[in-house]
Order: sequence, then C-alpha cells, then structure tokens
Amino acid sequence: MRMIDVPAVEKEAYKPDRPISGLIQMQLIHLSTAEQMLPPNIRRTGINIATLHTEGQAAEYIQKVTALLHRAGKAKTKTTKKSARKPRKTAKKPAAKSGKGRKAAKARK
Repeated sequence: MRMIDVPAVEKEAYKPDRPISGLIQMQLIHLSTAEQMLPPNIRRTGINIATLHTEGQAAEYIQKVTALLHRAGKAKTKTTKKSARKPRKTAKKPAAKSGKGRKAAKARK
C-alpha cells in the first residue's frame, strides 16, 4: 500500500473549544451515516451528532467511528478472502454477422 506523508499541523490550528464549522458538521453527517451502515453489534458509539458542538467533541467522535470502520473493513476483507470464489466461465457469444449477405440479397431483388 502506498503511504502518504501528512505534514505536521501547528498546535495553534487545533482549538478543541472552538465551535464546529460547516465542513466538520458535514463530515459528522457522513460518518454517522457510515456508522449506521455497520451491523448493530458493531455500532458502539451511541453518540447523537446533534449534541456535538465543539471541535474536541467532533474529534473524539470521528476517532471512534473511524476505528470502528477500520475494524469492520479488516473483518470483511478476511471473510472475503476465505470465501473467494473462482470466476465463472461465461459462454462465448456468437460472432456478429457482417451484413454483407443482406446487401447481396437486396442487389439480387
């Protein structure tokens, strides 16, 4: 897997008490939707995103859901590898007709 270098963030950039922005709110919505797609026994956050108002609260939720999604992805990959099926052989389609016979038949009429 290709690794991507992420530059260090300045300490002043993150303020846990700052209200969340619209961008973070949209990220929370997307992550909440992804969390709801997980099987019920895996969904463990129990957090209503409407109660999250600061960057610190959002960061904690994002960390929890991301960890759940990673675990679920690894489990799915292991299951998929074990039950991988051989690709089915498909019947070859007959070659398409060239249409030359039609032209010749029209010319004969």
